Amino acid sequence: MKSGGRAHRRPGRPPKTEAGDTKAALVEAALRLFAQKGYTGTSIRAIAREVGLSESVLYAHFESKQDIFEAAVAKLGPQGLVAGQESLDPELADRDPAGYIRALVEHVLDAWDSPSGRLFISLMVRDGLVHSAAMGATIAASMEETGSLFERWIETGRIPSDLGRPADLAWALFGPIGQARLLWLHADAAPGERQEARERALRHTELFIRAVFRDQRKSPDA
Repeated sequence: MKSGGRAHRRPGRPPKTEAGDTKAALVEAALRLFAQKGYTGTSIRAIAREVGLSESVLYAHFESKQDIFEAAVAKLGPQGLVAGQESLDPELADRDPAGYIRALVEHVLDAWDSPSGRLFISLMVRDGLVHSAAMGATIAASMEETGSLFERWIETGRIPSDLGRPADLAWALFGPIGQARLLWLHADAAPGERQEARERALRHTELFIRAVFRDQRKSPDA
């Protein structure tokens, strides 16, 4: 699309002001096409055309279709839990562990409930990728990394040491939330379904906090 006042640019190359969004636009376009046609049925050319770019511009950002898919997994898959931690105030984890968990869950839900996030999970289910060994390994690795939070809280006495391994506690928190994603945060989900997913996830988060953290387990009469 052309508009007045824009500087001249070569065909197929986005203006510099849009360059930072090009990779994100390509990933989102790829997800739309993957969800419609499947991974194998989507070509590099189709992805480029979806956002009005040439294949050469696409290859300036991604080496292959697999590279685009891996970028989507990194952003919207299990690794998003780790990325969520990087976006939060690290001091909050020490000052208010329960508040940190609430903020992390909200961050993850926002990503999973985005249009791209819902397209991603539909693609994973459609192509059977959610059951792949690679995805299982990725989920396990993300739980181990997230478990480092719980290890710290165990070491500082915030969580009883006999509740389980740190990674198991991460599973206990995010397993039911991941199930809610599969059931209610897919590409065709109605607004009511999406709200149901969020409410269930947040209720589970509060249950987990009350069950796990020492200061949350104290009786009001204690």
